[in-house]
Amino acid sequence: MNTSTSSLSEMINSSIVVLTKPSIATFEQYERRGTTRDALVYVGIAAAISGIAGFLFNLLFGGGVGAAIGGLILGLLGPLVGFGIFAGVLYYVGRQQGGTGTQDEVFYTCALYVAPLLAITGVIGAIPLLGCLLFPVTLLLGLYQIYLGYLASRSSMNLDQNKAIISVVAAWLAQFIVGLVIASVLTAALIGTAAAGQ
Repeated sequence: MNTSTSSLSEMINSSIVVLTKPSIATFEQYERRGTTRDALVYVGIAAAISGIAGFLFNLLFGGGVGAAIGGLILGLLGPLVGFGIFAGVLYYVGRQQGGTGTQDEVFYTCALYVAPLLAITGVIGAIPLLGCLLFPVTLLLGLYQIYLGYLASRSSMNLDQNKAIISVVAAWLAQFIVGLVIASVLTAALIGTAAAGQ
């Protein structure tokens, strides 16, 4: 288990390199520089940015306080749970296929690309008109994130191409399913709250 921790500035600098020079070798430079805790804090900060943006724009331009609180909760909870599911399944499936990486390596390398992309897409998505106009950009960033997940799995789990693809697909599917469940529960709760208030 990795006991070293990274500062926020180190993580941001590492993210810039990972995002602008994506390769297995780039991820390998950083995979042992942080812990699972560092990864969760980093993604948590990005989720907070996304959640606050959702709260403010829903409060100012959306459906009032209920929508604002829903945007805040969804912006905070969704990404953190989604990241934990993705990185956890990636680690588990990778290990089942003979991967040799540690949990710290998987979570940390994934956080280096997830956190900055989450902050960017979270703010863009919170602004309705901007979110619609920049949907193609957001879609491209999502595809880029899948590619970065593939590179991170190759690096952190030391997997070959096919095993990395299987691991990323399994992790993405698990994250997608859990995301749908969370969104459904929150939507039902908000609708119930709105109906009770009338």
